[in-house]
Amino acid sequence: MSNLIIRTAKESDFIDISKLAKKCSPMATERDSIYHIFTKFFQNTVFVIERNDKKMIGFLLGFISQVDSEEAYIHLLCVDPFYRKKGLAMDLLNKFFNVVGDKGCKRVSLITKPINQNAIEFYEKLGFKRSNNIKTVNLGGILAIKDYNGFGNHMVVFEKNISLK
Repeated sequence: MSNLIIRTAKESDFIDISKLAKKCSPMATERDSIYHIFTKFFQNTVFVIERNDKKMIGFLLGFISQVDSEEAYIHLLCVDPFYRKKGLAMDLLNKFFNVVGDKGCKRVSLITKPINQNAIEFYEKLGFKRSNNIKTVNLGGILAIKDYNGFGNHMVVFEKNISLK
């Protein structure tokens, strides 16, 4: 889409990110303070997409691992439902891949809820591979990592190698 801008987040974006996140069910939403932490301390790997009138229509919250500088993590990816299926999520992901790749990252990880079939299909279509090397549970045909986000909170864990562009 033309007339859209992808830019690095500013600290003041956290309120708009919080409002937009509420439209992205079944994606997990966070306390506003989490969005604030991302926009304050991880600005170089947090991106927003906005229209010319500055209305935010998407965001990606990510960071580079503090333990393994070759790994990055995408915490949340959200595009306003009205703007989906237009390639905007892919634009945000490519921006993230390029930035973290330039900083030496070779792998990107992320998680999603087993009920989020659209996200699972989207990430698999982009070449993300499911991690099933930990104890899994079968939830309606979807293998998820058991208790990944706490007791009873099973998640589908993905990883993608970005060093083979």
